[in-house]
Amino acid sequence: MKKASYLHLETIQVIDAFVIRLCNKIETSDSYDRKIHVTRPWLAQAFLEGNLEMVAKRMKENVSQQKFLECERILIPIVSSGHWHLVELVREETKFYHYSSINSPIYTADAVKFRNKFMSFIESNWGLGKLEHHGLVSVAVPQQGP
Repeated sequence: MKKASYLHLETIQVIDAFVIRLCNKIETSDSYDRKIHVTRPWLAQAFLEGNLEMVAKRMKENVSQQKFLECERILIPIVSSGHWHLVELVREETKFYHYSSINSPIYTADAVKFRNKFMSFIESNWGLGKLEHHGLVSVAVPQQGP
């Protein structure tokens, strides 16, 4: 396995462990808002790779139609080139917010690609009809550091 591929997989696994812990806190604590849903990073990975079989599987595991309709916000971690960034779908605002500590057209392009494929999947597979366009807003976040 190439070093870059290994780093990518390792980063996804770290983010996945964090997401599992966060989901556990949301499900078991009264202080967390149940109208927020967090997906695992494998969902975005399947969409970005264009693996339709895996997309269907990951959507079934991560975001059911009922969950999509009930939640106000859905948080989707994306891993690109060993860097993780976050897309937040805010349904009421019909917007996706993209949070990345590195301002790069590569990461923005991945966020746009994810948004387009995600919304296309929902329109094509859930019988909800044509959904309103959801814009993408980039939000600068501080770089991690010591």
